[in-house]
Amino acid sequence: MRTTRHPASPDDLGVIGDVLRKTRTDAGDAPASADTGQVVLDHSWASRTPPFATTPWRADEVTGEWVAAAGTAGEAVALYLHGRRFQYEEPPEVFAAPLSHALGMPVLLLHYRLAPAHPYPAALQDVLTALHALLGRRPASRVVLVGHSAGATLALSALTELAGTGHALPTASVSVSPITDFTFSGASITANEGKDGVGRAELDAVREAYLGEADPAGSPQSPLFGKLAGLPPLLLCAGSNELLLDDTVRFAERADAAGVEVELDLFDGMIHGFPVACADAAETMFDRIAEFGTSWLHGGLEQPPQPLTIRRVGWAGYQITTEQGTRVLVDPYQADPEGIHSGLPESPVTPEELSDSDVVAVTHAGYDHRGQAIEIVRGGQAILVCGPALYQHALSHAVPSRRCAPMVSGVEFGCRDVTIKALDARHSSSMCSDGQFLSDQPMSYLLTTAAGSRILCGGDFSLSADLKTWRELYRPQIAVLGIGGARIGPVTVTELPPAEAAIAAMWLGVHTVIPVHYPPGDPAPAQLAADLAGREQRIQVVTLEFGETWTSTPGPRSA
Repeated sequence: MRTTRHPASPDDLGVIGDVLRKTRTDAGDAPASADTGQVVLDHSWASRTPPFATTPWRADEVTGEWVAAAGTAGEAVALYLHGRRFQYEEPPEVFAAPLSHALGMPVLLLHYRLAPAHPYPAALQDVLTALHALLGRRPASRVVLVGHSAGATLALSALTELAGTGHALPTASVSVSPITDFTFSGASITANEGKDGVGRAELDAVREAYLGEADPAGSPQSPLFGKLAGLPPLLLCAGSNELLLDDTVRFAERADAAGVEVELDLFDGMIHGFPVACADAAETMFDRIAEFGTSWLHGGLEQPPQPLTIRRVGWAGYQITTEQGTRVLVDPYQADPEGIHSGLPESPVTPEELSDSDVVAVTHAGYDHRGQAIEIVRGGQAILVCGPALYQHALSHAVPSRRCAPMVSGVEFGCRDVTIKALDARHSSSMCSDGQFLSDQPMSYLLTTAAGSRILCGGDFSLSADLKTWRELYRPQIAVLGIGGARIGPVTVTELPPAEAAIAAMWLGVHTVIPVHYPPGDPAPAQLAADLAGREQRIQVVTLEFGETWTSTPGPRSA
């Protein structure tokens, strides 16, 4: 278990002091069980929430709303379970919208049934329904579960209920300031009395409203007492001055002892509800949720990043190894010419050497690009990323559909720390499979790593103004461009000759070009470098022989 303490800034201590004074002033003649959460909301940062929009969501009788901050993208989503004592709704701008902004993905804000009209287990049943609905429509590896306060309790209760049942679980979960023990036996319940906005009488009122007749010492309502083995990776957060501090700490310790990946973040001087206060600690916590959530969406990769490398492996082929070690093989023609693609140079790099690839991406179905893709996929565990024609061919040649990602322009595919987006290429794509002629859309791929590298895998395309649009939208930094051609009869078919490849590189705004699709000893790379020399926009040309590797270094970012 990794524990991180976040010191409080003087400004944060001032904000928390104001909240505590307001809580005590408002208490006056109010009962000790009064709702102090509203006071924290009055000091919330909702007025600073980035732009967002919502749409309704329903699964059976359970409702919610999708909350999407501007700029969210991709397949991954978060299910957010709100706080407010199990008794009140929470507007999206309080937590769900900032969460969407931090994670860069849509957030499902669940409207679970509220106590006391609907005591336990009604809210938990709604959470389980929502989880089953989400996990039935997308891979568990693309779902994160997040809960705050009462919602954090529900998140841990749901995970405890599902662990060991064989049901799919989210790839990771975050719980901020949960109640994990409704017997209230944690030492901080007493030790932090008077330091927190919440008092013991309010906790007793919450327990009575939520549990109804349920046993406070039972599980999963008190998740601390459940079986914790098999839970997904957890980020647990709490303020050091919370009455419920020990509920978070003890759950983290028990989960860690059960073999769960746990990170515990403690925020010095913070009280219950601090994530919705206008405090630096709240922003730090959202940053931590984003860091933790995206890490596990990318496979939980924690090793120190290494420089990205690109190894040329054949005529049009190369293998990209990302900063976290994910291997993406592109267009693996290695040997054995076929049909019109005769006379192509063969590579000393064998398909067997490439079977450790995580992804095999083919830009179009022509044999000089698809090459030995099927053989390499069948010889390892790679996912085949390709167009519909090669997809059909792969299925008919014993590649399981679960290891195929059919693409058309605009579609994205994610694996570990890399996302591959298909773009429309100006070319053609066709092949014969078992006597049947198949054609589909040729593509270029934009490969983006979690570390921020952006590589345009050109495949075969001709010069067009699309490249200027790609620069504006995607800001590629490196381009792998085919600059030579194959001789077919009396014609050398060169889609992007060196002079036009130079223009393509400038329009794309990249700082590095790696040329492929030309035979060894060809002058095309020198022609490309000459056409780029002396330009105001400095672009490096990296020439690789078959089997050679280029290692990236920090360079200028594309504008």
